Amino acid sequence: VLLHTEAAQRVREARALAERLDVPLVHDCDDSKFELFLAVTDDLVELRDRSPRGAGVFVDFTRIDSRTLAGRTSRNQPLIKAFGREVKTIVDATTGLGQDAALLACMGYHVTAVERSPVIAALLRDGFNRAMHDDRLRERLKDRLTLVDGDAGEVLRGLRSPPDSVYIDPMFPPKRKKSALPSNAIRLLRAVVGDDDDAADLLGVARAVALQRVVVKRPTH
Repeated sequence: VLLHTEAAQRVREARALAERLDVPLVHDCDDSKFELFLAVTDDLVELRDRSPRGAGVFVDFTRIDSRTLAGRTSRNQPLIKAFGREVKTIVDATTGLGQDAALLACMGYHVTAVERSPVIAALLRDGFNRAMHDDRLRERLKDRLTLVDGDAGEVLRGLRSPPDSVYIDPMFPPKRKKSALPSNAIRLLRAVVGDDDDAADLLGVARAVALQRVVVKRPTH
């Protein structure tokens, strides 16, 4: 991955991000051999590749349903039912683009969102920073969603206060007989992080740490 900036006024910010990620910073990526790059635009940070099959991927918490932001989500919503009524604190051990972590925070849970890929974590922090400029999102997320860069197993073992619940939504391999291409977001995420081959190990750590329950999301197949 390299970092590409299209915004002259954000060069200093882009340079700091490139140093933190230890990746090259370029202003013209057309001649580069890299297939993946982070683009710093006037408005956001976006993961892109050279494929013409879709747009880039960025974190956008403004897409959260307005009823959720207003605190009117039904307790029968599957994600809430999975955690139960007694859970207050959650560690999202495989945060990815953070949509579930943000949803849970908007629902009233206190969520620690852990992401071990520095590239994906950069997208998360950019999305969170932009969300703080939205009054509704700031009210729901500021004190309920905490972003942590690092390996979830190590983070879980090092917590001073164990969470009520741990949430795991690992990147599983696609179905072998599936002919259609995966969504662009999943395709780019998989290109960066691969499959979560250590998901079973993470499950063991989560079960040892969580005070009440571990919730795992898996595809129907």
